[in-house]
Amino acid sequence: MTTLAIHGSAGRMGQRLIALADADADLTVTTAIDAANPDGPQLAALDAGQCDVLIDFTLPDGFRAALARCVETQTPIVVGTTGLTDADQADLDAAAQIIPVLQATNFSQVVNVLNHLSAQAVKLLGDDYDLEILEAHHRYKQDAPSGTALTLARVVADAAGRDFDEHVKLTRHGDDPRQPKDITVQTLRIGDDAGQHTLFLAAPGERLELKHVSTSRDSYASGALRAAKWLAGQQPGRYDMKDVMGLK
Repeated sequence: MTTLAIHGSAGRMGQRLIALADADADLTVTTAIDAANPDGPQLAALDAGQCDVLIDFTLPDGFRAALARCVETQTPIVVGTTGLTDADQADLDAAAQIIPVLQATNFSQVVNVLNHLSAQAVKLLGDDYDLEILEAHHRYKQDAPSGTALTLARVVADAAGRDFDEHVKLTRHGDDPRQPKDITVQTLRIGDDAGQHTLFLAAPGERLELKHVSTSRDSYASGALRAAKWLAGQQPGRYDMKDVMGLK
């Protein structure tokens, strides 16, 4: 049995995490924490041993408070919050010296397979194919491009042997032509879309599209719960979904 604290329990993801955990005989949610519920459990009251793993799906400030508390109580943490800074990543590195830390920009198991297959396709097709990414999410999503799209862009850039900062473009406008090694990420914010990510590999006469479409947040929630089960009992260190799924 793995016991969980859910930080961000009143949010869309938090609610699905609780619902799916309640239906899983191997999981128990012992603490549900949310800033929107000041009368409920508070992060500052989280004690050592109160849960096996804390799952954080909040905003960057909420994540920072959760990480600090998890280090204080030596509680493993699964991080699903996106929009984190380089300083946040450095804090995760430091925390991983003390506790197990698992971060992912997308916990969907199929998205992680998409990343794996995309790297293989880029290596097989080489530099003759243009690489473009299109992502779409609901109108309320605050960060753009999505963390998932940025992760996919980094996977593609690494597979192509291209520097991320030099070749990944997050906008396209004006009359500048496309450069041969550009990897452009385009963003849509529409309706209630739960998430779409497509990698285009195109050359004159043909195009390959590798696409993931999410129709429910349950795909993300179930992956995060699988990650939490896996993380419980691990040694301190930084982990991701490739570790969970054996894709390394």
